[in-house]
Amino acid sequence: MPTYQKAMKWIAIAGMFLGAGTLSWGKNLIVGAPNTPCPNAGYTTISSAIAAAHAGDVIEICPALYAEQLTIAMPLTLKGLQENGVGRVLIQPTTLTTNSEGFVAVISVIGTSNVTISNLAIDASNNTVTACTPALAGIHFYNASGTVDSDAISGTELSTQTDCTALFPGSGFGVQADQATGATGPFHVTVQNSSMHDFGRDAVLVNGAAEVANVNNNFITGVGPSSGVNQFGVFLANGATGEVVGNNITQGNCGSISTNNCIPLRSEGVVLRAAGNGVLIANNIINNVQAGIFVNGATYPQVIGNTITSVDALNGIHMQGSVSGFYAANRLTHVGPISIVSSDNGTGCAINDIPGTGSSGNNLLGNWVNDAYCGIGYVSTDLLEANTFLNVLALTLNNDVLTVYPPPTEPGQ
Repeated sequence: MPTYQKAMKWIAIAGMFLGAGTLSWGKNLIVGAPNTPCPNAGYTTISSAIAAAHAGDVIEICPALYAEQLTIAMPLTLKGLQENGVGRVLIQPTTLTTNSEGFVAVISVIGTSNVTISNLAIDASNNTVTACTPALAGIHFYNASGTVDSDAISGTELSTQTDCTALFPGSGFGVQADQATGATGPFHVTVQNSSMHDFGRDAVLVNGAAEVANVNNNFITGVGPSSGVNQFGVFLANGATGEVVGNNITQGNCGSISTNNCIPLRSEGVVLRAAGNGVLIANNIINNVQAGIFVNGATYPQVIGNTITSVDALNGIHMQGSVSGFYAANRLTHVGPISIVSSDNGTGCAINDIPGTGSSGNNLLGNWVNDAYCGIGYVSTDLLEANTFLNVLALTLNNDVLTVYPPPTEPGQ
């Protein structure tokens, strides 16, 4: 049979399958709220479009306020549109209720994959959550994979913020990604190009060994200790892996709160807590925090090219617990005030590797430090090379042997 006839045969066979519905392409469903100019809108609510959709469909949403709480359980795209010079699609439920999985979210993505949520403003401020449970989030991926792209997420403070003082996990997340006990995944979640503010505990929480996260190029703004609870920008925990790259994270300094009272309320930019192997934290800008990057248990984390500035109460990069193979090459400046009490482990260091906690064998290479009490507080098993220290009172401190810190005064005073 000639080649062209074979090609035509396969085209005909493909056409038969298409006609029989074996193969299908996602279709577009357009949502427009009542009394808004939205050409070709077939639905007035997002939830009705979700109910009518099939896997792979794209739900395009015209600018308006949608007082809805949504659940997605199939591969779908929710995409905000621009119409008549307006480009804000606001999803703001008037009330938020607990779903069947026991958590509260404006958008819940449950037990599915290939979900994309883009160009939407998501506001959870009309919540009545006052405790650490149920967990409150703007978007919650549960046993699920997907992408959050170019969204604005806010309003996840608890109604009574200080009623949840547990350090981890707390409640009030911009984006939460986690899994049921025993779930194997892997679940891949990407959070990128988004704005997150007015959150309770974490702008992004990724929790569980089946979770793989890419948290890239977001703008995250917290208020720090003045919230009355701990606040963290991006938090990866309990085996979660992935990358945190190119984010701009601002929290808040201690202000009028004393150092002793501020440390229990500390805010941190990026946190690893018993994270999985090889997490990459790179090229982030982190400022106005009590710790820029806080690593409490991780293997081979790569912390490279971050700029950390305006740090008070703790350290620019703080390492403790089972941390090994840590690699750091960063720029850190304006770290203070400091404590000269040895039990505080060198608060005021650009980088500090806390002794006696299981952290060892780390590589602190090529860091640039300007304006700090101490440059690097380190254990004797760490490798230090090619670091630059400017306007630093104590360049390095070996916490394995140090019992009294140098006084915070100029030499000769």
